[in-house]
Amino acid sequence: MRWIVIVRAGALLVGIAAIVYAVVASVAPYRNTMAFRHAHLCSGGVPTPVSATHGCIAREIGSVTGRDTHVETTTDESGTTKQTHDDVTYRRASGTQETKEAVSSVYDAAKSGERADLETWRGEVVWITVAGQSDGFDPSTEGALTSTAMLAWVGLGLLLWFLLGDGTLRHLFGNFGFRPIGWVCFGFWTVSMIHDALTYQMGTSDYVFLGVLWPLSLALCGYGVFGGVGEYHGEDSLVQVLRRRGIRGKVLRRWEDT
Repeated sequence: MRWIVIVRAGALLVGIAAIVYAVVASVAPYRNTMAFRHAHLCSGGVPTPVSATHGCIAREIGSVTGRDTHVETTTDESGTTKQTHDDVTYRRASGTQETKEAVSSVYDAAKSGERADLETWRGEVVWITVAGQSDGFDPSTEGALTSTAMLAWVGLGLLLWFLLGDGTLRHLFGNFGFRPIGWVCFGFWTVSMIHDALTYQMGTSDYVFLGVLWPLSLALCGYGVFGGVGEYHGEDSLVQVLRRRGIRGKVLRRWEDT
């Protein structure tokens, strides 16, 4: 019993701490992200004078120094998948070189020595144009915002388990860790989908496709996390624990009334 109390108290404290820290840490990235999404091009021509770069998107002229393609191979129980990454390396006006993954049209146009028109936000390259082909990049603050959102999601999961779980580590993780894996994967997909929608990276077909697929994934995740699919044989699911507590509460109230 003492171990169960320790585990439940730990889940409660860690969950609250994760949510509070995520909220506090996301304030600055959120403000920076919104400022970037509403920013306009700086005045002053190309390249943009340093004195005119505050709060706007600056422009500078660089040059392509190289390109490279590599294939990432991922193997799991469903098989092997390969994903091709096209990287473009360019030299900025300051002389520093940077490499970013770009769309295939920019990669094909990025021949060594080709001019690269760059747009920057607070020193980070957010747009590149080579021979009329363009691609955009998210500033680092948006990645930080995604990370804090996932941290809050994990904290929320711990609070739900504190309310519904039986207090054992085995019940927290489920069979083969299915419960936290399902919760985190669904949360990451949802957060990524919201991020793409807010940053205008989704088209009409994406909204239609995800509008059908997301509720199905929600149902599967709900059954996996709250149902009994991830439990060891003979153990109660979170729903069964909640139902049992409800029945126990009704019995106690009837006993007190009598």
